[in-house]
Amino acid sequence: MRVKATSKRRTKSGAAILDHATSNLFRALKKDMVKSEGRVDYAKLRKEGYSERLLAKMEKA
Repeated sequence: MRVKATSKRRTKSGAAILDHATSNLFRALKKDMVKSEGRVDYAKLRKEGYSERLLAKMEKA
């Protein structure tokens, strides 16, 4: 009987780790905002000083 070995884990680049962490943060922010206000208020976030680029990424998350 043969035993299968697991493949080695590949190391992730710093950019990949940061991108994943950012996506998780956006998802958590959206979830919290929906829970407290019932929806994501992008106008309010713009007024608070969040950039358009950040808001675009948040919409994708």
